[in-house]
Amino acid sequence: MDGRYRLHFPNLSDVASKKTSEATERYNCIAWAFKDSRRHWWPNRRRSFWPIQTFGLSVADAFVQWFAQDGWEETHVSDVEQGFEKIALYGLQGQPTHAARQLESGLWTSKLGPDIDLSHTLHDLVGPSYGAPMRFYRKPLEA
Repeated sequence: MDGRYRLHFPNLSDVASKKTSEATERYNCIAWAFKDSRRHWWPNRRRSFWPIQTFGLSVADAFVQWFAQDGWEETHVSDVEQGFEKIALYGLQGQPTHAARQLESGLWTSKLGPDIDLSHTLHDLVGPSYGAPMRFYRKPLEA
């Protein structure tokens, strides 16, 4: 199973043990990061959901505005912080490519495009497809 992902994610190994769901095209990584497994999220794309109006905004600015409007604040800390949930935004050349949500264990959960969901380290998904984590956001956990 690892060979299937090696080209896109050279640091990812032991995929079978990290897999948490079967492949589905119903939702993507951005939706999964925001706990939505019903639809595809992406700004300025036909047939994709985005929670705010993005007319005239770049994709990067649409992400920044959505995080701010939804109560997320940028942080430089990728470790677990008590009382906060976190999202890592991956990117290539300053453009968002992927989002991962932090789990209580400190691992991250991601949806790989139309493929599987998995638990992973931040480093596991660094590579030519998603680039690397470029921003971290945190939001107080709802009581």
